[in-house]
Amino acid sequence: MNLGCIGSINQFFKPVALLKSVFTLNDLAQSKRLAMVLRIAKGTRIAKGSCLAEGSRLAEAKRRSNKTASFFLVLFMSNIFASASSAEQLNVGVSISTSAQRETFYTLARDFERQHPGVTVRFTTLSSEEYKRSFPSMISQESSLDVLYWHSGQRLFDYVDAGLVLSIDDVWAQQGLLTAFDQSVKDTVVRDGQFYGVPISYYQIGFYYSKNIFNRLSLAEPSSWQDFMAVCEAIKQAGYPPIFIGTKSNWPATAWFDYLNLRINGLEFHQQLTSGQIPFTDERVAAVLNAWLEPIEKGYFITEHNELLWREGLPFLFRDLVGMSMIGNYVIQDIQQTVVPRLGFFPFPILDERVQAFEEAPIDVLIIAKQTSNVSLAKQFLAFSARHEVQSKLNKSLGVLSPNKFAQQDTSPLTKEAYYVLSNAAGVSHFFDRDASEAFANGVMPVLDKFMLEPDVDSTLLELEKIRQATFQLTEG
Repeated sequence: MNLGCIGSINQFFKPVALLKSVFTLNDLAQSKRLAMVLRIAKGTRIAKGSCLAEGSRLAEAKRRSNKTASFFLVLFMSNIFASASSAEQLNVGVSISTSAQRETFYTLARDFERQHPGVTVRFTTLSSEEYKRSFPSMISQESSLDVLYWHSGQRLFDYVDAGLVLSIDDVWAQQGLLTAFDQSVKDTVVRDGQFYGVPISYYQIGFYYSKNIFNRLSLAEPSSWQDFMAVCEAIKQAGYPPIFIGTKSNWPATAWFDYLNLRINGLEFHQQLTSGQIPFTDERVAAVLNAWLEPIEKGYFITEHNELLWREGLPFLFRDLVGMSMIGNYVIQDIQQTVVPRLGFFPFPILDERVQAFEEAPIDVLIIAKQTSNVSLAKQFLAFSARHEVQSKLNKSLGVLSPNKFAQQDTSPLTKEAYYVLSNAAGVSHFFDRDASEAFANGVMPVLDKFMLEPDVDSTLLELEKIRQATFQLTEG
């Protein structure tokens, strides 16, 4: 197979404007890195001259892109300064990692401004991981931000308990939101009977697979764990890595642990585990790691996955270099529509028919910093973002789902499949680092990453249990 140079993957992604995307190559250095990515996929080395030429081409493209970005940045800043003297300003912090996200949130702001003449929405934007690291200072007493994007569940409650988030019971009551969101969604923003956020988006995690590989091997979407293992074996025998995972990112391995635990032990057990109520030495947790051991020991995961980021799995799927990858349906936002039909979707397989089908569905929310002096305008912005027609437009652009149940889920066929799975789920969790405290998650997740490389069940359980004991002794003491 002639793979060409990795730079050509750009044809599969939407153009990046005003944003340094993870797919924007940093001249030759990034070109070499992505060449390494393809080498891992097929054990193939790409000709040096080919990538040098591609690196030069991409460097020139980047210079042109930077020039365009500079023009629009100057134009944007000019508009801000021109209206600053007369407009009321709302400062909003948002996590943005793709051009689609940037375009979507700026459209949200412009729509709000049109309905509120004399108001300017000004964003402070950071990439996902940088945003998480910076969030404590962004919501602090010294911050100038009024509204912030964040995660529901325990990650939100940590800051509520610290007295840094404003209660918005009046927004929920006055806007009739109590009937617009399911109880499972409302529970993720309620602390001690009060509302502290407005859910704006959520997504489902499942398997996206190469239809070409599945069709070539006459494979059907697996529904049981046994069928899933058989599919992986067939793909491996055909010479492809069955499963892409990028454990250089800090969440993919934990997502596997979450789903296996949900499928084996159920939602209540999972919630008790993430809250530190159950020891990791419990035999039911051992069952989770032992199930995970099977695809690891059989070599179904791509090699050198610890050198790969989760996003680097997308071109593997497009080029039919890997069978499948477990990711969120938010990936749709950066895929060209002509590529989407090449991918199929199926939910995480069932391991025990006696356990109901629970799913992972992290929910993103908007909250108001308690220190803001701009409370009225901030509440208007949250009320606007909660409206079903606003969420329909927002999440269609993002390629994810709307938590407002009256919103139209008018998205791609793949996203509709994910919505159907969630609609029929017996319950949802929100990912380990949203269900657990930050300190607990930060200790547990690297150990699960290590398990993918050093799959020793007994030592891993002991290490996890030490983290649980240390975390909750510090919390309680």
